[in-house]
Amino acid sequence: MKIGMLFPLSNAYPGIGQDFIDGLTALTSHDNTNITILKESVGFGAVEKDVCLKAEKLLISDDVDILIAFVDEKVLPILHPLVQATGKLMLVVNTGANYPVDWIPQPTIVHLTLQHGFLCWLTGKPAAQSGNGAGLMATTYYDCGYLHAAAMVKHFLQEGGSIRYNYVNNQAYDNNFEIDALTNFLSANPDCENLLCVFDQLPASLFYDRLSRPTINRQLKLFSSPMMLQQKALENNRDGFPFSIEGFIPWHPLLENKQNEAFLNSCKRPASIFSLLGWETGLVLTEIIKNNIAYSDGEKIISHLANFPLESPRGKLWLDKETQHYVGPALSFRLDAGEVLPTINIEPITENEWRAFAIPTEGAVTGWTNTYLCY
Repeated sequence: MKIGMLFPLSNAYPGIGQDFIDGLTALTSHDNTNITILKESVGFGAVEKDVCLKAEKLLISDDVDILIAFVDEKVLPILHPLVQATGKLMLVVNTGANYPVDWIPQPTIVHLTLQHGFLCWLTGKPAAQSGNGAGLMATTYYDCGYLHAAAMVKHFLQEGGSIRYNYVNNQAYDNNFEIDALTNFLSANPDCENLLCVFDQLPASLFYDRLSRPTINRQLKLFSSPMMLQQKALENNRDGFPFSIEGFIPWHPLLENKQNEAFLNSCKRPASIFSLLGWETGLVLTEIIKNNIAYSDGEKIISHLANFPLESPRGKLWLDKETQHYVGPALSFRLDAGEVLPTINIEPITENEWRAFAIPTEGAVTGWTNTYLCY
């Protein structure tokens, strides 16, 4: 099998592409799957014309069997006619911080993501049910350019919560990082204790540190996005934060199952969420190869994949036929105030929950086309 890959670059995560390839080759080597990978860099994935030209080269000139596109949802429409004309399968992989606006599936396109938008949406519900339901939104200029922040707030409001204040930090992520405007609001509004937070790993670490300083005389409750629950974001929690943190994550290295053990032991680089995406991509390719499905028939491949869930290190992934997105379990994450170790539980996702999330977005939508600025 000959695979084409639109290869990502990232300032925040310079190893993103290497991690993905490490996970992919670790799985295919583990399963003795014979594949050849042709890679084309699309930079940060923000220039639609460049992405299209690279995809055309792989699909037409190089005649790859399947295209793996590590790109954002917002640049996909320009690829739809090309992919549909070839009839080949395109597997879109990303974190899922953005998501489709209309959710209309394309005949030969499958989405494999870390479900960050969906996990943020899930987090909005417990935030609304906490205390009096009053809360504030805290994020950064870069992070709020993706739709996962909107997903969290949307579900929060649907469940009866009320946003009292929006805080958007636009500072550099260095020692001058401060959150004075936020702490001033909290000091003046003692009835607001719920913080809906969407930050990438580095600003999350700074945010936790600044919020830990003795400026607030009550315990706050943080409802955080998945990247805020990564180990690097929490690395300064040596004695326990003075606030609680909860949310959902797609995967954790301490999950106890055979697939996760094989994944951790097979990767040559330290296992990450990006190598997890590579491993899961390998699961898709292995399923296609072992069932001898014609590589050029994208629709037939998708029809088969919809009937065979994948056994991933994060749990069972099933392909939703209505959206052609892989859906997996959510891991609930809770770190109580004063504690160092979180409590993590596997939460099976029902089809009704996914349906409630995956509905068309109304009104104007803005944001980044740059896939890898924060993620």
